Amino acid sequence: MNIDYDNNFEAGKIIVSLNKNINYFESQTYYAVVLNRIEYEKSEVIFHSKGNTGDILLVYLKNKDKSAVIDAVSKLSADPNVSCAEPDYLLDMHDHPNDPYYTYLWGLHKIKVSSAWDCIKGTADVVVGVTDSGIDYEHPDIKDNMWISPNGQCGWNFLYDNGNSMDTSGHGTHTAGTIGATGNNSIGITGICWNVKIASLKIGDTRIDLAAAIASIDFANENCIPILNNSWGGRRYSPGLKIAIEQYDGLFIASAGNNGTNNDIIPNYPSCFDCDNIISVAASTPDNSLASFSNYGVKSVDIAAPGIDILSLALHGGYSYSNGTSMAAPHVSGAAALLKSYIPHLTVSDIKNIILLGADSNDNLEGKVSGGILNVKKMFDIANFFICSADVRGGTPLRNFSTIANIL
Repeated sequence: MNIDYDNNFEAGKIIVSLNKNINYFESQTYYAVVLNRIEYEKSEVIFHSKGNTGDILLVYLKNKDKSAVIDAVSKLSADPNVSCAEPDYLLDMHDHPNDPYYTYLWGLHKIKVSSAWDCIKGTADVVVGVTDSGIDYEHPDIKDNMWISPNGQCGWNFLYDNGNSMDTSGHGTHTAGTIGATGNNSIGITGICWNVKIASLKIGDTRIDLAAAIASIDFANENCIPILNNSWGGRRYSPGLKIAIEQYDGLFIASAGNNGTNNDIIPNYPSCFDCDNIISVAASTPDNSLASFSNYGVKSVDIAAPGIDILSLALHGGYSYSNGTSMAAPHVSGAAALLKSYIPHLTVSDIKNIILLGADSNDNLEGKVSGGILNVKKMFDIANFFICSADVRGGTPLRNFSTIANIL
């Protein structure tokens, strides 16, 4: 049994599940024989078995060092009378951040992100680039999560090739908040990732500049930024932009567009480029329908995510509601960052597959979107099975995520 030990367990205690169900008069002798392998002070039954398996004991060790717990678990695990021996782990509660507007974030509740927070809340080791109108990096609810470039700048302005990436329209600030507004800081909202680094990659004000967008992708490659959120697009096909995305080393998440039309017939770019590293995102409503304004396409749109009445950050320290596939894409980008934080060695293909296979199928999206609605809980169920498969297979994980999804 390959147990992944960490420091989240009680020193001086172990839990022992027995194989044999015996009567009360035999029990003390039986327990003493089983526990003879270790040095302990006392044991007590914490679960009385009613079936064929034995009782579950809490055993108090003489040695109060955590190393003694690992040693005792190892010794008892080898006993044929023991079904399982394990540390007395300390588990997390389902965290509810203290951010006062958290209850208004229906999108985060819909995608069941709180279940993933038991595993990870994000990490500063993961950077998400927001290619947009810039970010209000002085906003008190995200300033602690802003990425600082190697030259000390808070992101970069690709329109004017300088370090002033301050947002002037509010669009980029709103998308960034859904991904990585600071969690549990007693103000405003929380992002999908409480902790993450957000890179402000300014490529426009009220319109997006194509050359700036291409340059931002090059910057992301140079600075090893693994995820880009791209809440913008149009009908114009750009070979240069497609080449840049194809050669981007990370996951490129793009909004599907807000024309209410079929992208399979009238493509919207960059979301409709045929690139393996793109996830194209439509907008869904609280009742799991496609938003009336959202573009769709069973061949060209991968997934849907909340995109109507989304509360997030506004300029000058404020908060506002907004609608659009621009608001849907950051839910997917945040989920990708959370997953990357949890299992850093996942490839771009791994992350994309887990996100899409974890989506909830929905009749309302039939014929509209190739996948379903983003579900972070299912994503992490797949991820945890992936981790367990590595233990069972001696370090080689089962990378057939379709098989994992079917098992689950």
